[in-house]
Amino acid sequence: MSPSAVSSLRVAAVPLVSRPGDSLHNVARIVDCLALAAQHEIVLAVFPETCISGYASLTKLHRAELDALAEPLDGPSVSAVADAVERFGVAAGVGFIERAADGQLFNSYAVCLPGGARHCHRKLHAFEHRRISSGDRFTVFDTAWGVRVGILIGGDNCLVENMRMTALMGATLLLAPHCGDGVNRSGDRSAQPVSVEQSIRYRLPARAADNGMFVVFSEGVEAAGPERPGGAGMIVDPCGRVLAESGAQDALVSASLETGLIDGSAGRQWLLARRPELYGLLTRSGHHAADFEPRSVSSRGGIAISFAQVRRDRPIR
Repeated sequence: MSPSAVSSLRVAAVPLVSRPGDSLHNVARIVDCLALAAQHEIVLAVFPETCISGYASLTKLHRAELDALAEPLDGPSVSAVADAVERFGVAAGVGFIERAADGQLFNSYAVCLPGGARHCHRKLHAFEHRRISSGDRFTVFDTAWGVRVGILIGGDNCLVENMRMTALMGATLLLAPHCGDGVNRSGDRSAQPVSVEQSIRYRLPARAADNGMFVVFSEGVEAAGPERPGGAGMIVDPCGRVLAESGAQDALVSASLETGLIDGSAGRQWLLARRPELYGLLTRSGHHAADFEPRSVSSRGGIAISFAQVRRDRPIR
């Protein structure tokens, strides 16, 4: 932690419901939420993945439709958000489809800070559309609050290594924007291969505790209704405790982060106990059974074990 770190900062997750393909409307909603956040003395508002484009699922979009959604980092949408950040003094993280200088498209997330700084993460495991490329680096940066911020988008958070790498790069606050397609009556999900319940209830709190990090999760959907509930927001502390959560669409899910919890968390102590020389297999693909020393098994002293499966609806005879 930096010597200038604040002892507490108030952040919010905003489970925004976006309008598909209507960036003007979606940016206007983001600006309204930033104005509200300023009234609640929030310093950082975390909006969902692809909240500017508004599409939860990009798979079926034609090339021209996808191209129409894409903007550079300094394009009109992110710039409008950056202007609102300056006006209200609230930092904002927003998801958009980025067009890079070489024409490649990315599922990206931009964090605009007061003072004009912008930090952009490109999703590492992009599956949304065959024309969207995957990013090739982690994103971690310092802030005036004394906390170091990392970003992982949607499915990036499903791999243990991604959050661990972000923590090893010094991140103490992770932004985890997500985009879901809601749940239909059959319970199927179409936007993400991993259910939001798993991500919220099991993965993120556990990963926060493992790495001694605060996590701000913000999920949005492209439409809400009886068959598609709104998104969700959740804020977790470095001990894995949920500080705040809600499923109310466009609501500010806010909490004060007590930064003193970071250094004293078990996760930070576990990071110090790592033995990198043992982890070479993590950098290789496939299974390497030859790398493991086989254990000799003796029949002496063996215990015979048998199993029986019993149906509960039939009496045992």
